[in-house]
Amino acid sequence: MADIFDAKALMEQIDGDVEFLGETLEMLDEDSPSLLEEVRAAAASRDAAALVKPAHMLKGMLSNFCAEPAEAAARELEEMGREERLNDVEAAADRLERETARLKEALHGLLSTRMK
Repeated sequence: MADIFDAKALMEQIDGDVEFLGETLEMLDEDSPSLLEEVRAAAASRDAAALVKPAHMLKGMLSNFCAEPAEAAARELEEMGREERLNDVEAAADRLERETARLKEALHGLLSTRMK
C-alpha cells in the first residue's frame, strides 16, 4: 500500500477521522470518472488547453489522500497541457487512470479495515 499512498500521513492529516475519509473517498468515486473522461477526450483530440483543468482538479483531489504516484500522474498531464507537450499524452492518461484505480481500491480496503 505504501507504493500507492502514505496511510500514516493520511490518517494524521485527517486526525484519524474514518468517517471523513469515507466522505472524501465518496467524492473521489463520484467526481474522478468524469474528470478522467475529460482527460481522455483531451488526450485523444490532442487539445492541450482542455487537458489542463481536469488534470489540475484531479491533482488537487488526489493530493488529499497523500497519494504521490497518482498525484504525480495528474501533475504530469497538467504540465503537458500547459506546455503543449502532447507526444506521450495517451500513455500519461493511461498511467493516471491506472494510478487512480489503484488508489481507490487501496483506500476502499483501508476504509473497510478501519470501519470494523
